[in-house]
Amino acid sequence: MLPISEIAGKDFAAGTAAQVLFGSHGDVVFRSLTIVSMLSAINAYHLMSTRVLFAISRDGLFAKQAATVNKGGTPTVSLLLSVAVALLFIVFGEKFAKVIAALAFFFVANYTLSFVSIFVLRRREPEKERPYRAWGYPWTTGLVLIGSVLFLAGAIAADLHEGTRFSIYALVILALSYPLFRLMKLINGVSKD
Repeated sequence: MLPISEIAGKDFAAGTAAQVLFGSHGDVVFRSLTIVSMLSAINAYHLMSTRVLFAISRDGLFAKQAATVNKGGTPTVSLLLSVAVALLFIVFGEKFAKVIAALAFFFVANYTLSFVSIFVLRRREPEKERPYRAWGYPWTTGLVLIGSVLFLAGAIAADLHEGTRFSIYALVILALSYPLFRLMKLINGVSKD
């Protein structure tokens, strides 16, 4: 739609492209669509974090109070904790970008471990029933694993080049999560793995 020379250096290149498609109101149309789509994504992420907190509390790996639900089935304590954390991110907005950068690395590292676990478990327990299929296995899983490893390597290289430590923070959090998991199991008397 536009040559690179017209997009280069623009803070909002998608808005410039939208102006070509929708005329003088293209920027507003594109921003409005972005905001609407972000609302649904934020809602989904917020509900997910609440349910994860509820589930780990129910399994005895977090405070038992976070597993309580109201008459409608909403985990109110988990919801309140999730809202409190979201509000802290809003209040400390400048640091929020740093947290997001560390979390992006953390999530990809977590997914990478999940992809590796598919290969390990299928090799270790080939006779097990698979209730969920990994479509195109091993090629699709392997391709995504390679992409994840490349992303992680690129993030570490960017951190080293820019002098930031987002990947280090994420790796420290990931390393501390297992001892914390074991501690919570011990505190709450959970014996199952």
